[in-house]
Amino acid sequence: MRRPGPRARSQRGFTIVEMMITLVILGILVGIVVLSMMVSKTKAQESSCKANLRIIESAIQQYCSLHDGELPDPLYILSDEGYIGRNFDWTCPAGDYKGKSGDYGDKHNYNPKTGEVTCPHPGHQI
Repeated sequence: MRRPGPRARSQRGFTIVEMMITLVILGILVGIVVLSMMVSKTKAQESSCKANLRIIESAIQQYCSLHDGELPDPLYILSDEGYIGRNFDWTCPAGDYKGKSGDYGDKHNYNPKTGEVTCPHPGHQI
């Protein structure tokens, strides 16, 4: 059996340029996937926050209808009196934003005079 010469041995593996091109392509693909996952996570947090705001708004309307138009103060009364489940998460899934608390019952996010509940994140309003 003949052994391959030096020329045949050098053509078996990848060259350094081929390896670098492969790594660059893989890096670009991973970057695209990570970016799309980040966008998906942001959209999911926004949807969850809007759903929470709708639940709170509905509970405030129920509370007002049974308490002669009086608004709840503090907002956490809604869970104490059963308008919202006790395991309800009172914070925005995206967390705090620019120094403002993501807690819906916080003084920046709930106005007991108007009954308006907001989220500090832009785009999370109903």
